[in-house]
Amino acid sequence: MDERLRAAIALAAGRSALDPLLLQALVEQESNYRQYAWNPEPRYHYLWDVRARRPFRAITVAEIRSEFPPPDFYAPPGVAPDAEWWGQQTSWGLTQVMGAVARERGFAGDFLTELLDVEANLAYGARHLAGLIAWAERRGASAAADVRLAAALAAYNGGTGGNEPDAAPDRNAAYAHAVLTRFQRISGRTRIGP
Repeated sequence: MDERLRAAIALAAGRSALDPLLLQALVEQESNYRQYAWNPEPRYHYLWDVRARRPFRAITVAEIRSEFPPPDFYAPPGVAPDAEWWGQQTSWGLTQVMGAVARERGFAGDFLTELLDVEANLAYGARHLAGLIAWAERRGASAAADVRLAAALAAYNGGTGGNEPDAAPDRNAAYAHAVLTRFQRISGRTRIGP
């Protein structure tokens, strides 16, 4: 990893109050430091309503099978609805942040392909991870710090459902373990937390 990327990770992590080495571990896991990594995920059905600024309604089976978005799915002005529809169902860049999640976290760029920009991607991936860490801390106040962090990482990969910080096993426990293993290797720490 070059020094410019290391500095960009540190900056994004600092702005979201994250350990930069944790964000680096997530980047390594998600994209292996590849800026232009992207992955269409047609089975991903959480979408963001850019007009109402809330989750889009449940998608019907017919809409899932269709190549075109439903008429009530809006895109930013000047953007084709199908570009937004498919872009929200794609993971983008270094952190592989989903387009819908980036919209939810405040991304206002016209096209979701802008998430391939290093700084933008790291900002929204870090913002999302920080939000999930806060969620895990609220939901799992009685759980150990490493358990809450693992739940947040599992939720980054697969959503909060089935990844509660007080419940075991997490639905995405293997993913969380992989990121934490990378974090331990990168940081040289044998345990997570203070």
